[in-house]
Amino acid sequence: MGAALLAAVMTGLATVLGAVPFAFVRELPRRLYDGILGLGAGLMLAAATLGLLGEALRDVRADGELNVARLLWVLLGFGSGIVLAAAMDRLIPHRHAGGHHQHIGHEPGHDVHDRYDREARRGYAVVGALTLHRVPEGLAIGAGFAMGGPSHLGLMLAIAVGLQNVCEGIVMAAPLRQGGVSPMRGLFVVGLAGLATPAATLIGFWTAELASRSMPFLLALAAGTLIYITSNEIIPESHSHGYEGTASAGVAFGFALTLVLRAVLP
Repeated sequence: MGAALLAAVMTGLATVLGAVPFAFVRELPRRLYDGILGLGAGLMLAAATLGLLGEALRDVRADGELNVARLLWVLLGFGSGIVLAAAMDRLIPHRHAGGHHQHIGHEPGHDVHDRYDREARRGYAVVGALTLHRVPEGLAIGAGFAMGGPSHLGLMLAIAVGLQNVCEGIVMAAPLRQGGVSPMRGLFVVGLAGLATPAATLIGFWTAELASRSMPFLLALAAGTLIYITSNEIIPESHSHGYEGTASAGVAFGFALTLVLRAVLP
């Protein structure tokens, strides 16, 4: 459990790395911003499919024949993850980063101070929304480390999610700085949001340890939540400002990077 907790803390605090550039600049070029979002989306999709779902399906044909019960168990977990993420999206008060009709847009204002106030409020809303994302990520890392044995699923997930969190640190910090929030306060807020990851990791680890037979279900549930969040939040935001090509290239690169991680880790 010590290794899982350490990896989760480092993964959660990786969000601070994304906020560091905003100690020196107030905003990033939109094309670069969308490319970074796309990179994060690719990392999340690859971690969910190549890592979590791949491990959940590992023993579906352990005896040479299809284990229908295990396959249904994985499908139930995947569907439950989708439902859980959708319920969180609709029932927990928060705002999205941008990209579809529920997301925050720019409102007409009267002066610069009004605009800064709106940007600051938008920034805190985005931090709240992305803090929710830390929960399924932490659950996934905890379940991955609970696999034990020769599997390095937990480490692969921690690295992939850590890189994704750097990207999301940028997404959190940008509107805060544009709203006039000081660099130190922005770093503190973003770092605090990242601490939701180790808390959820402990829950995922303990749950998987107590119910090892439910491991395929838990892995598939975590994958479902990550895929829903990526398709509902990150990709729409990255593809809604006219730089779809850059964002798609980021998605492909993030996926390829996770492929390399999976191949390199023994």
